[in-house]
Amino acid sequence: MRNLNSIALRLIILFVLVFSTITILFIWFVQSSSITLRQHTTQSLHRDLAIHMIEDNQLLRDGKIDPKVLKHTFHSMMLLGPAFEIYVTDTTGNILAFSAPPDKVKRKRIDVTPVKAFITNRATLPLLGEDPRDLMRHKIFSAAPLYQEEALQGYLYVIIGSQLEDNILATLIEQRLISQHQALLIAVILFAVLIGAILIRYIVKPIAHITGAVSKYERSAVWQQGQSIGLTKLQSQWFPSNEELLLADAIDQMSVTMASQYEEIAYKDEQRKELLSYISHDLRTPLSSLIGYIETWQRQTCNKQAPASSDYLTIALKNAYVLNDLVEQVFDLAHLETGAVELRREPLAIAELAQDIIETFKLQAQSGNVTLDFTPKDSTIWVDADIAKLERVFSNLVANAIRHTPSGGNILMTFSPIVVNNEQRVLIRVSDSGSGIPPEQLPRVFEAHFRAANRRDSESGNAGLGLAIVKALLDLHQTSIVVTSEENCGTCFEFSLPRYQR
Repeated sequence: MRNLNSIALRLIILFVLVFSTITILFIWFVQSSSITLRQHTTQSLHRDLAIHMIEDNQLLRDGKIDPKVLKHTFHSMMLLGPAFEIYVTDTTGNILAFSAPPDKVKRKRIDVTPVKAFITNRATLPLLGEDPRDLMRHKIFSAAPLYQEEALQGYLYVIIGSQLEDNILATLIEQRLISQHQALLIAVILFAVLIGAILIRYIVKPIAHITGAVSKYERSAVWQQGQSIGLTKLQSQWFPSNEELLLADAIDQMSVTMASQYEEIAYKDEQRKELLSYISHDLRTPLSSLIGYIETWQRQTCNKQAPASSDYLTIALKNAYVLNDLVEQVFDLAHLETGAVELRREPLAIAELAQDIIETFKLQAQSGNVTLDFTPKDSTIWVDADIAKLERVFSNLVANAIRHTPSGGNILMTFSPIVVNNEQRVLIRVSDSGSGIPPEQLPRVFEAHFRAANRRDSESGNAGLGLAIVKALLDLHQTSIVVTSEENCGTCFEFSLPRYQR
């Protein structure tokens, strides 16, 4: 559900950004259109302004600008307001006179192409010309030719909308934009609330129902019985659109397929477990009989037969023992995999168990010249575990360590009280100074029938089931085992058990 809320939040943010962008573009378009319309209207109203100024004032005398007349004209225009700026140019656009303060005029020449287009009515309004007060800005204007005895002497160029007017207009526009932005913010918030409600109703709510149904299906056991989720059987108002109904149907079909595949896998796995159990059980009786007869024969004939026959019996008996151990391991592993094994937890002094393990493997360790010990020898460290199964764990780990530890090596069991998630536990390590395990083989050491590629293990007759049984037994204790190893330096297995507080 948290993921669905996150999706809804991201969708709302996306819609708000899109809406804001569209609104900003719309406002920009409206403002641009308004400015263009205002310029068109203003320029149309003042189209003949320059012509009337020339008709009312004789600006030229003897082919030159009359300063007195020009000053009178400027004074008359100032009475109309500061909305106009007057410039007189020659035929190429060089500015000859102007009404603005000298330090305000930045251009000495303007482009007369738009002036000619304006005079000859060959352009669509609004028509913009260069602003002498700014090197980059263009503004609407009115223009008229100046003639002296029918000879073109220059142009009267009147900027409509002075710099002062522009500054006042910019201030008003800025104030208006602030008001518009406030209105936009309110509109965006309202839009986000509206979109959020729509998303939750039409998108998030159906997906939430699907998620809830899938989670309930996963937690229940019906998926192990070949049943589907049944989303398409839910109320139709959960899926207002065809896409959501198709999604629900696809999930339904997928659940049916997964349930069917699980059922098939479970059936085959059960057959495998039964086969292992039957084979190991059927082998135990003839194998026990075989060992018994070989042992009896060996005792009865050991002094009567030739030395070669005695060696043959010894080898046959040794291999029978190996085969018997293998069958026992297969039987134990098959029994563990059935899930029918139960724990019988009880308090256990871990040091006492370690001492029993040392006594069990004492002769085997001595024959291999391997030192076997544990630390600390503290009988106050108790754990909560199944004694028989934990003893099997230690036996398998120690036997595995002896097989991989060369002469002169050592095996050490250590017990360290620790705290994990506010729980008192005991960390147990079984480490050796043996041949180690290659890094690429570490992830597979707990797989059944997997054996590390080393000479000592390959010669021992070990089938590789010991560590798989260890993992299965610790899984029953709801704890995991971790292995670390370095080639030619040794291996360490570690796991933890709940500490028993007496």
